[in-house]
Amino acid sequence: WERADRSWRGRTERVADLLEGQRVPVAFQPIRDIAEGRTVGVEALARFPAPPLRSPDRWFAEASAVGLGVDLEVLAVAEALTAFDGAPDGWYLSVNVSPEAAASPQLARLLDREWLPPLVLEITEHAQISDYRALNRRLKPLRDAGVRIAVDDAGSGFASFRHVLRMAPDIIKLDTTLVHDIDADNLLRALGYSLTAFASALDATVIAEGVETERELNALRFLGVRYAQGYHLGRPGPLSQCDAVSLSRPG
Repeated sequence: WERADRSWRGRTERVADLLEGQRVPVAFQPIRDIAEGRTVGVEALARFPAPPLRSPDRWFAEASAVGLGVDLEVLAVAEALTAFDGAPDGWYLSVNVSPEAAASPQLARLLDREWLPPLVLEITEHAQISDYRALNRRLKPLRDAGVRIAVDDAGSGFASFRHVLRMAPDIIKLDTTLVHDIDADNLLRALGYSLTAFASALDATVIAEGVETERELNALRFLGVRYAQGYHLGRPGPLSQCDAVSLSRPG
């Protein structure tokens, strides 16, 4: 028990130090209109330079384990909003939040301001949502203020058709596991087609994540996907670099 207590206190102190510093640097990955070859938005990705060096997922998981997950997520959103200042007109900002953070008073307070940039909340579904009605009730004031809701990880197993239906999102993001080799895998293409048709029925926009090759991009175009992101289209980096790649339009 003593060892477990020391471990818990150590994790709590690490996250508390991060929160006290009020600093979570972000990188931006461009989201592109693959029909017109232009950037339409960016996804903010948290970066944690503070030791110990570890992935953002591990930092957020540790914060959640010690009861500070929402605080860290909201700080990351605040940093993304600040870093997005000065983005070109017409771009939107997409940020990742857990269902718990999306429904939190902390996030509502952060977004209760006179002016917000065009904003998308990507609801990550790595934890079970026990009450969709309550979550959608909390999201309604944000949606009324113009914030759009995206379901992340569609096609990965985390985001089922039922989950998407109950969230009624504005945007459905196709998971990297579905996009990888979609040009060469008939089953992946069939699933991609089903999800794009489902999105169309819901009047939702589809964004493909994790595009790494021109072949994958062409397969997505064939399925009718209009928007995409991934290393082939632009790696995460400073906001100023997110319009550096010019896509060739399909001929």
